[in-house]
Amino acid sequence: MPHLLLINPSNLYKGLGNIRSTAFPPLNLPYLAAMTPPHYQIEVIDENIEPFMYRKADIVGITAYTASVHRAYQISQIYRKKGIPTVMGGIHVSMMPEEALNYCDSVVIGEAETTWPKVLKDFESGQLKKQYVGEWADLKNLPIPRRDIHKNPYYQWGSLQTSRGCPMNCSFCSVTAFNGRRFRRRPLDSVIEELEQIPQKKILLTDDNIIGYGKEDLEWTRAFFAQVIEKDIKKVFFAQASIQFGEDDELLKIAAKAGLKIVFVGMESVNPKTLQSYGKNVNLKRLQQNQYKKLITSIRKAGILFLGAFVVGSDEEDISVFQTTLDFIKSSHIDVLQLTKLTPLPGTRLWKTIHEENRMLEQNFPQAWDDYRFSRILFKPAQMSIEEIYEGYAYLKKRYFSFWETVKRTLSTLATTKSLITTAIAYKFNLSYRKAFRESDNYYFSKRPGLKKKYRH
Repeated sequence: MPHLLLINPSNLYKGLGNIRSTAFPPLNLPYLAAMTPPHYQIEVIDENIEPFMYRKADIVGITAYTASVHRAYQISQIYRKKGIPTVMGGIHVSMMPEEALNYCDSVVIGEAETTWPKVLKDFESGQLKKQYVGEWADLKNLPIPRRDIHKNPYYQWGSLQTSRGCPMNCSFCSVTAFNGRRFRRRPLDSVIEELEQIPQKKILLTDDNIIGYGKEDLEWTRAFFAQVIEKDIKKVFFAQASIQFGEDDELLKIAAKAGLKIVFVGMESVNPKTLQSYGKNVNLKRLQQNQYKKLITSIRKAGILFLGAFVVGSDEEDISVFQTTLDFIKSSHIDVLQLTKLTPLPGTRLWKTIHEENRMLEQNFPQAWDDYRFSRILFKPAQMSIEEIYEGYAYLKKRYFSFWETVKRTLSTLATTKSLITTAIAYKFNLSYRKAFRESDNYYFSKRPGLKKKYRH
């Protein structure tokens, strides 16, 4: 019986995935396990919840994001030196396969489900190829992932994927390059069947946009939450959606009744020029129509907390962006904030533009991939210095996560959502984000004197 070892490496700098109250299990390895022939013995190492220790294996599969790929390369080399074949996949190696082949024996480009059985067949016959290209999978044939390979007691949140692909193609996002511009849905019956098998009460819907990109997708989402209610499935849901989610009051009501308690929305910016440069036209239209605050309020009044994600550091911004963004966040009563720095990931239009303009900072790869975790400025900005972005970022976060702001925000969540469960979740997420900030090296900048005078306009 061949022994397959699947590894999910972790970046040296820990984030929300390492805080138990907000951790959720990745689905990529469970999907591979589901596509693996039954005569394999499967073992998993997830560095997000346990330290890596060498374990014997006949073949090793490693997945990696850009921020964790350096660690993935290190682990791969350990096994290669012992003559054990290593196969790498995931977004980063799909965008940079030639780099990855310096550190592993074989790479899988794109969605691995369609080619994984072929990889294992070639391994068994001693004919493992250097490169395999996966097609965008027909989600009708997607198996239910093998969650039993994970240490489920650690994860307070379960994970469920209902779709892949995104037609938006935002300049900083690599989803389109990896999963395609065509939005693909799984059959509703299959999703409900899988949902009923997930042991956790709290469920993260990992889709980039649960409502999709058209009327048919919206009806699917409505039918999904209606089925949850009809079958009396008692779960608490966390979903990602576009700001358009707030435009459908009927859907908000059904989703909230089904157990949706938190929605993550990529707001990105309150600067129209920034949204235009990102290619975030859905947001730009709502911002220009002064709909942002109204849509946020609609979601919150339905009993769903609003997690707003913003990205700072674009060429269209100066130092006023930090106070402008903070003012908007406070006045719109966003319950939880995710703030990141603009990061040119391989495979994105932003990556291509920054390289063409010769604005990338000198970096020592592959070690430098450790810094691609959305908290570093890795290129020369147009209007701000790198120092100003770090200071402004720290100033905004320190103000947002201050004790009294957190108290006021928690009371606002309770008053508007009228839900103790929703408020408790918001409070825990705020504590997790605050903890991640205070333990990061960005926190150093928040202690500099004069930040309030410099950034409060």
